[in-house]
Amino acid sequence: MKTNIMLCLAVSAAVLLSCNKHRTPTYEVGQEAFGGVVIKLDASGEHGVVVAKEDQVTISTGNNYSESVSIVSSYDEGGAGWRLPSKDELLAIYSMKASLGYFQSWHYWSSTKNGSQNYTVHFGTGASNCYCNGNSNFCSRAVKDF
Repeated sequence: MKTNIMLCLAVSAAVLLSCNKHRTPTYEVGQEAFGGVVIKLDASGEHGVVVAKEDQVTISTGNNYSESVSIVSSYDEGGAGWRLPSKDELLAIYSMKASLGYFQSWHYWSSTKNGSQNYTVHFGTGASNCYCNGNSNFCSRAVKDF
């Protein structure tokens, strides 16, 4: 009987340990992951959005919208899948900018459009609700889903 109890305990422990190995990790906002910093999470904490730790397009290179999309999508820190942030993601980045590193005091592109214009946020003044012509030369910082 004592042998059966010990065997059952050993099997139970092995099953529990093997279950923990396959558990999906969870993340927190502000944590570094996937080549960036977590800015948004789903309710499980397993999936969300990270922002790159540095700008892909700066004020000195100042690229228009199409060029910025191409540069951002070719960024590969932590793997592929980078893109321009949506309007809401860009606003979240702006609200967290003090904890995300250096940002230029200039407009940043988002992927959100209104007709032929793209939504931007000025990271110096915080001016938002600005839809600008795609020919303007602004900064870009990539995001990606995980």
